[in-house]
Amino acid sequence: MRQYGRYATNAALVVLFALFAWANLDSWRRTGSPTGLGLTILEAWTAGLFLVRREPLFVSGTASAWVAAPLGAFAMLFGRPDGGGIPHAVSEPLQLVGVAIALASLGALGRSFGLVAANRGIRTHGLYRLVRHPAYAGYFVAWFAYILESPSARNIVLLALAVLAQLVRIREEERVLANDDEYRRYMTSVRRRLIPYLY
Repeated sequence: MRQYGRYATNAALVVLFALFAWANLDSWRRTGSPTGLGLTILEAWTAGLFLVRREPLFVSGTASAWVAAPLGAFAMLFGRPDGGGIPHAVSEPLQLVGVAIALASLGALGRSFGLVAANRGIRTHGLYRLVRHPAYAGYFVAWFAYILESPSARNIVLLALAVLAQLVRIREEERVLANDDEYRRYMTSVRRRLIPYLY
């Protein structure tokens, strides 16, 4: 039964991503401007990692972890290009900065990427030497850049929901990982969660 649930979740993710990608690529086709290009690349990579993720050693059982995970991971897939924001020449490079941060971080995670807070092994190299959650930082940059180019009320609400959910995910992940001696040592050497020297 658990395997069927995993298949259903994977299928839903692929459909959500496909709809998000199509909306942005269709906007590009119609307008000639590459709306959401960076975020589409990032979400494609995320979907791929999600499909090949490794089984966890331990998964959080808290309701907040199980609610925050899909909201944080999928909310922005309901965003749609809207126009009316800053020029694409500014927003797209900013999206790509976020994408680069997130991809470098997710590359360090590899198959240890997951949805619900869990221990899939501790990763401390790459950008994880600077902050404890660099992938989320990259997502935030890419998402904010997407909103800057498509600042509809719908997209802003989705952004607020996604950011709040990701902050809950961070808290839940750290709660799970703090049971691991290696992670506790890591927390003492890398003190910031998202922004070096600040937070």
